[in-house]
Amino acid sequence: MKSIIIHAKSIKKLLKQIDLKIEEGFTPSLSFMYVSPIFNLQKLVKKISKYNFIIMGATTAGEFYANELEGVNEVEGEIVCMLIDVDSTALAMTVIEVGENAKSYNIGEHVGFWGKSNFSDLTIITLTSGLVFDNDAYIQGIISNGIEYIFGGAAGDNFLLEETFVFSNKFLSNHAILALALDKNKIDVLGSRAFGWGGIGKERIVTKAIKNVVYEIDGLPAVDFYKHYLNITVDDMPQLGLSYPLEVRRRNGQVIYRAVLAMDEENGSLIFAGHVEEKARVRISAPKGKSIIKDVEESTQKVLDEHPNFNPELALVFPCCSRKQVLGHLTYLEIEAVVKSANIPLVGFFAYGEIGAFPGGYGFHNETFVTAFFEEKKV
Repeated sequence: MKSIIIHAKSIKKLLKQIDLKIEEGFTPSLSFMYVSPIFNLQKLVKKISKYNFIIMGATTAGEFYANELEGVNEVEGEIVCMLIDVDSTALAMTVIEVGENAKSYNIGEHVGFWGKSNFSDLTIITLTSGLVFDNDAYIQGIISNGIEYIFGGAAGDNFLLEETFVFSNKFLSNHAILALALDKNKIDVLGSRAFGWGGIGKERIVTKAIKNVVYEIDGLPAVDFYKHYLNITVDDMPQLGLSYPLEVRRRNGQVIYRAVLAMDEENGSLIFAGHVEEKARVRISAPKGKSIIKDVEESTQKVLDEHPNFNPELALVFPCCSRKQVLGHLTYLEIEAVVKSANIPLVGFFAYGEIGAFPGGYGFHNETFVTAFFEEKKV
C-alpha cells in the first residue's frame, strides 16, 4: 500500500498536483479528499470526474495531514487529499442519497447487506452529510449485519451548522452517505478511540429519552440538569454543548460522550448529536486540559502494542470539532501523537460526529478522537 498526500489552496493547484503524480507513474486506486466548505464544490466534482479511481470526499470543520516530508499540519481553507495505490479488487464503494422520509437504520442495514455481498469479511469506511441525519441509527443498522469494523465521520461546515456535503467523482449531496467496503482478507485494520473529558458530580439516571432527545433526568426536566451545573440559556447552545458534553454510561457499562445541539425550554428536553438510552447513568463532563492529548497517545500506542505483528502503512483520523475548540493551537499535538506511535502518513478532518466501531466499543461518538490504521496484507 503506497500513498501520496497532496494539499492545495485552489482546485486548479489540486488537479495540477494529482495529474503530475499520475504522469510520474503513481497509479492510485483510491483517494480520500477533505475540503473546506469555502470551495466551489460543484466545480470540484466536475473537475475530478475525469479520474477513474475511487474518491471519497467530505466538507470539514478543518483539515489536517502528516507525512515524513512535511511533518504535522493542521490547516483551514484548504483541500487535503491522500492518493492510495492499493489492490483495487479489495475495494467497493456505494453512494446513497438520503430522502426526506428515509429511515437511517434501514439505510445502514442496506449498506451492511451491500458490503457483505462484496466481501465476506470487511471493513466499512463511511462519510455522511446532512445536519439532521441520524448517524447513530445508521451505524447500528450496519452493525446489525455482523460488521464489526466501521470508521468515518460526519461532514462539517466550519461550525456554521448550515449545510454539509459528501462527494465522489460524479456525485455531490448535502444529505447522503458514502460507504467504502474494504476486503479484510487483503487489507487489515486496527482502530482506537480517545476521549479526554472527565465527569463532574454525581451520576444521574435518564428516566425518559427517545433516540437523541432526553426529556427527563432523575424524573426532572433534562434542561434543568444542564442549567443547574452551567447556568445556561437556549442561546448558549450548541457552543457550550460542545465544550461540556454529557458523559453517558450505558447499561452495558460502555462510556460514550454526547454533545448537546439544542435545548427546548418549552418541553424541558435536550437534543443531542447521538442517541442516549433510557436508564443510562449520566453526568456533565468537562475537558481535562492537555491530558486530552495524552489520551490519544495512550490509546493509539496501546492498540499497536497489543498487535505487534501489525505494521500500519497509513492512517485515517476523525476527531470531533469540539477538540479543536478546546485545544486551539495545540490541536496539532493530538495528530502528532498518532504519527509518533506509528510514523506513518495520515489525513483527517474535524468532524460533526465520529464513527469508530470495532470489537469492544460503541459505533457513533461525539467529542472523540477516532483513528483507523491500515495495512495491506502480503500475498
